[in-house]
Amino acid sequence: MNSASPIRIIQAFDLSPLRSQAIYHAIAECFTEDSPDTICLVRPTEPYICIGYHQDPQRELDLEELSRFGLQLIRRQVGGGAVYLDANQVFLQWIFSPNSLPVSIEARYRLFIEPIVSTYQNIGILAEMRPVNDIQVRGRKIGGCGAARIGEAELLVSSFMFDIDLATMASVLKVETLKMRDKLYQNLTEYVTSIARELGSPSRQEPIVDTYLEQVEARLQREIYFDNLSPLEKEQLASTESLLASDQWTYGGGGRRVAGVKIQQGVAMHHAAFKSSGGLIRWVVFLADDNIIDATLEGDFTIYPLDAPVLLANALLGRRLDAELRSEWETIFRTLVQQSPGVSASDMFAPLEMIATELASSR
Repeated sequence: MNSASPIRIIQAFDLSPLRSQAIYHAIAECFTEDSPDTICLVRPTEPYICIGYHQDPQRELDLEELSRFGLQLIRRQVGGGAVYLDANQVFLQWIFSPNSLPVSIEARYRLFIEPIVSTYQNIGILAEMRPVNDIQVRGRKIGGCGAARIGEAELLVSSFMFDIDLATMASVLKVETLKMRDKLYQNLTEYVTSIARELGSPSRQEPIVDTYLEQVEARLQREIYFDNLSPLEKEQLASTESLLASDQWTYGGGGRRVAGVKIQQGVAMHHAAFKSSGGLIRWVVFLADDNIIDATLEGDFTIYPLDAPVLLANALLGRRLDAELRSEWETIFRTLVQQSPGVSASDMFAPLEMIATELASSR
């Protein structure tokens, strides 16, 4: 694909929650070297919760509250954290050839975020990029971005936050006590913002979307044209919806290695988490006689290849959580991980170090 060729625009407002996620997955599944770079502009008809590829919904969400609110849960094939999505947001989904984008994910994020930031600035909101992949207004987050590779396509996703229901978001995220839920809501109110909050009133979505497309043309120096899904993409869309709607996909692990060892005598489970600049990293390991017999790596980070958490977890099996593993971890990480913006090898090992320290102190 010539990076100077026109960009196809699919404007798909008022889609079901499931289709609003399935559409860009399906386009990516059909992508070939002859496919046009595509931007989907998507708005869902109903609210729902979307979790990242490497997250565990039972650990991240209060599933009883989710059911009480009647919210559908969808796991995407892109990293990042759990988000509340509804018709007050317009999703921006890039499905591009690798040849049309910078090699590093950090540079891709900058390219992707620049038209979003300039659109916000154009309507009077002083937005700026906060590395690695956040968009902020005076210290408050107004958007985040995710990246992934599906088939031959590179994906970048974000949204315009016209308004957000922080109360519902706080209600469905998992916390240990009601007091912590109140604190979570206070933190969200303090650190998350929207177009309505910044401008003092709701804004029409279409003019802002038009401005965004103008900014895309100017930043990428490429023309745009509006189009529809091809017959092949429509066929793939049905198959993708079936996958994303299945309980096995949603709750069965997605891209995570699911810790499946039954705890018995001599087997102990340990877990720890570390917050890096690129996202939360959590390890769950099962030890038997100090040997790692099962492991799960999860969180809201972005990593390439998509199955790197599984590969890293497999690399621990049969090993001892000791100085030898620490010394070899950098090589293991470099061998298995191509890119992990904001997450270093030492960041990824940090929760394991916490577990090792805890074990040493208990002896």
